[in-house]
Amino acid sequence: MDIAELKKRFYQEVHPVHPNEWEVEEVLTHVASLSSSRQQALMSYVHVVWPISHSLCFSYLEQGAYFLRNPDSVDLAEWVRRLLGYYEKDGLRGAREFMSESLADTLAAGQTTVARLEDVRGRLLPFLRGLSGQPLDLAGSPVAWTDTATVYLPEEIRFFDNRVDNERFYVFLACCQWGYLTVGTFNRILDGQEPADIFRFLQSSDNQELAGAVYHFLEFSHVWKMLAYELPGLMRQMRPLLQRLVAEKSGDKAVGDQSSFARLLFELVHSPDIRSSPITTGRELELMYERLRVCHEREWGDWQFLTGKLDFTGVQAWLKQRRSEERKAAVKQLAQVIIQSAKLANNAAEQENFGSLEEGGSSRLVVHLADGEEGKPGLELRINNVTVDLPPELSELLARIEHDLGHIPEGYVQAAAGIAGRAIASGVGGGEVEEVVRQENAGMYYDEWDYRRRGYRKNWCTLIEKELHPVRSRFVESTLYSYRGMLVRLRRQFESLRTQHRFVRRRRYGDDIDLDALVDAVADRAAGIAPSDRLFVRLLRNNRDIAVMFLVDMSNSTEGWVGKAIKESLVLLGDVLEVVGDRFGIYGFSGMRRSRCELYRIKSLDEPYSELVQQRICAIIPKEYTRMATPVRHLTGLLAQTDARIRLLIVISDGKPEDYDDYKGEYAIEDTRQALIEARGKGVIPFCITVDREPHIYLPHMFGREHYIFVDSVEKLPRRMPEIYRLLTS
Repeated sequence: MDIAELKKRFYQEVHPVHPNEWEVEEVLTHVASLSSSRQQALMSYVHVVWPISHSLCFSYLEQGAYFLRNPDSVDLAEWVRRLLGYYEKDGLRGAREFMSESLADTLAAGQTTVARLEDVRGRLLPFLRGLSGQPLDLAGSPVAWTDTATVYLPEEIRFFDNRVDNERFYVFLACCQWGYLTVGTFNRILDGQEPADIFRFLQSSDNQELAGAVYHFLEFSHVWKMLAYELPGLMRQMRPLLQRLVAEKSGDKAVGDQSSFARLLFELVHSPDIRSSPITTGRELELMYERLRVCHEREWGDWQFLTGKLDFTGVQAWLKQRRSEERKAAVKQLAQVIIQSAKLANNAAEQENFGSLEEGGSSRLVVHLADGEEGKPGLELRINNVTVDLPPELSELLARIEHDLGHIPEGYVQAAAGIAGRAIASGVGGGEVEEVVRQENAGMYYDEWDYRRRGYRKNWCTLIEKELHPVRSRFVESTLYSYRGMLVRLRRQFESLRTQHRFVRRRRYGDDIDLDALVDAVADRAAGIAPSDRLFVRLLRNNRDIAVMFLVDMSNSTEGWVGKAIKESLVLLGDVLEVVGDRFGIYGFSGMRRSRCELYRIKSLDEPYSELVQQRICAIIPKEYTRMATPVRHLTGLLAQTDARIRLLIVISDGKPEDYDDYKGEYAIEDTRQALIEARGKGVIPFCITVDREPHIYLPHMFGREHYIFVDSVEKLPRRMPEIYRLLTS
């Protein structure tokens, strides 16, 4: 508040008295220099002091402003209470002496003991960045923590009797947060890298808060021992200070209570400097949990001034954002390097390495990152077995990614190679490459079920939704001609399924009187026969409220007759579904590895079935692998948003789920099964149509009995699919 606002507030507090304006303004000049919160606090007691003494109130505002300017002052409410006590005892002079003495005491104490973040920031920030090798930042917070980009520390520290020790404690807290990053505390939990025994412990513990506190303590103990090994000088200075601090804060618990965090911390700060494994084990957690079972979990919160806090939610949000940005930048820069290298090679003697790219497409482009040769630190890029120098900016970016994840994900390189290959094959310019990169990076993250851990790998798969570019051909026309006889029959069958309004007679309740039934009833009564009470006619509305998604396998195994049969089936289905009026969408799926699960939009749910959709069906071609669960989860989400009474997800595939990496066998089947269970939980009915010639005993396990059908001959698929759909929805 400025002077004018303070004056307005003051006159409101002392109303109806109106003291001299110049006197009020002179006093409030001191108050105006405070922060808004401190102004509010000081002004909130004016209505208490003013009725007792006007002069005391003016002195209170002037001295109180100096008092609150020092952060080391005691609680203002207590200070006002003591001030009024001195006034009642010794009058105005005694009250003024108290204010002068208390102000001098707090100023002297603050000048000698308190360390403030703003004072140490200039020295601490370069030290922290040099120690970590990362561009970390510093910011204020009530307790120490980090989101992996910024280290948050208290605004001030006053635990020790002198400023030097308090400043050393700042260094210790900052090093602890760096330690959590170094030992991988956050990566193991958020990236799904924690061992199975730790995962089971954290999931199954009957007291989740205590389990989390035990995990935090063990991570802190590993950080402590790591610092003792890496920074022995700092720990030699801090050990006696922390021993005294823990003893003071814990009191008798540090000695007598064996089942308390105070005792554990007391043992830790007195332990010898023995380097241990920086990774917490499930066995450690179980033993510590049993020891502390009688301990109240809230006790751990009392020690956050020393250990800081682990904010996994804040870290996850920042990591997700930062890794997404780094992935986009890495893929874009790698693609540009590959394109530039290919152009140079085509104009030089190395042309043979790239000469077939423009004709052959991206499949001839072999790209991988590898460690540099001996004497050349860092990574090097090899394109078709030719080493290419990386720009310094890209090298630095890849080094950060490798430091964060422990490796460069193969998906980054493959995505860049795919973009570059398509750009080279089509001869696009720089602006169009930017658009390709933008589409490649517009991914959505989905969890993946790991049956071995009985839990999800969070944000494990990246789904990239693309539009299948239309292809003009005579395929649709020839298909409709080849199946013209069957199509007439199918249309007639599906017309009978359309929404119909018809009258049904002789009903107990209805919309109108059934005259024929009424005449019969009168005749029966005249003949002495009990008349029927079914005297009404009712309008029966047979509404089909159905939404269906077709998920089409576009893996490389569908090449040949399988792919042709699937496309013919979709053409016939599209034609007859237009007759019946059901809402339907068609998507194809393929991809390679978890970082590139591709979903091709052929027809969205509310898009009309048009010539453009038919051209997209013509564009369906075999691509890569069959990581099925991620597309299932995505389409389940789309169907769950509809208000249809019946929601179907029909998967058309020729084999079991499988990907280039370790996504195969039982792991892939269990993940897909879990995705289908999730679909049922959201009101979506999954069904599978397969032409897999191999034994398909996995299908009942994945889809459930009577939720799949096997078409024993590919040639029968176009004839069977409309029939299967009619049976499912009639």
